[in-house]
Amino acid sequence: MVDSDDRIAPFDGLRGLAFLAVFMHHALALPLGWMGVDMFFVLSGFLITRKLLRLRSEPAGWAMRQFYLRRALRIVPPYYLALTMIYVAYPGLRPGSPWYFAFASNVLDGLAPALFGISREVGGGPLRAMWSIAVEAQFYLVWPWFVLLLPRRALPALFVALVAAAPLCRVLVQGMDRQAVYCLTPCRMDLLAGGALVAHIEDGRPGWIGAHRRQAALVAALSAGLFLGLTAADRQFRALSNGTLFNTAGYGLSTVFFTAVILYVRVAPTGPSSRLLRAPALRYVGRISYMTYLTHLFFLQMADARFGLGRWPSAALGLIATLSFSSFTWFVMEKPLSRLRLVRETHSF
Repeated sequence: MVDSDDRIAPFDGLRGLAFLAVFMHHALALPLGWMGVDMFFVLSGFLITRKLLRLRSEPAGWAMRQFYLRRALRIVPPYYLALTMIYVAYPGLRPGSPWYFAFASNVLDGLAPALFGISREVGGGPLRAMWSIAVEAQFYLVWPWFVLLLPRRALPALFVALVAAAPLCRVLVQGMDRQAVYCLTPCRMDLLAGGALVAHIEDGRPGWIGAHRRQAALVAALSAGLFLGLTAADRQFRALSNGTLFNTAGYGLSTVFFTAVILYVRVAPTGPSSRLLRAPALRYVGRISYMTYLTHLFFLQMADARFGLGRWPSAALGLIATLSFSSFTWFVMEKPLSRLRLVRETHSF
């Protein structure tokens, strides 16, 4: 959901598509639309690792400070604004607010009901999507310590190990709660590490991705076909079923697919897919996608509660309200904060 400091035009288009998939999943029950979040995770793994690899030439302490300052300015103000707006409108959700303000709502969703007896209702409604922001924040918190401090030659092994470990984590926690499988950071690290692996390849072997663009497209097609085939053949091959096959192969195929997609998109200069992802309207949605993601459930719920127009009219009204509010906050808060980050970096010496 959170963008990088260096714009990659097609990746803005991917963000736009990812948000629209999530929005239509929540508004119109679009099958598999929830997997737009997986696209966000792979993009974050790539972009954040790419930035950290560039910072390795700087003193470690300075690089750490720069990274955390820039992430805090990018993530925290919009997130706290969205939370404040939601809690003002829905005071009944406030008992869970410490988890949300501490970027730990994924722990609340995944473990707190089973371990601490806390009702999941305090994280419902317009807060249901916030778990993924917690995952990303936790990723940002620990990732620089690996990428900046470990020897560069150790990084690929680490990324591959994390991709392999995530399915094991999902199997270990699936008996606790389906939400634990879906929301806990170690269970989703294969997506983040898949993106990180692509960033490491681009940094160390810049010509490799371009040379293997067609293979990336083939891998994406095969993984999508296998996923859809298993979905059609086995009615239990669903995230909601919380079965071992989906928790290993299902989420794993998602990682392979979205990692292959960003490999292909990174070096696909022409063609229908490139023209789509570079379309100005889609790129704009991708650019403001952080706030749209934070607030879309709030505006959907408000549209339905206030007007009761039915699913499709409420979805249209919710989308208009989400894009309007996110455009406003982009120009009055997020874009100025982006400039502030650049000023601070320029004068940090």
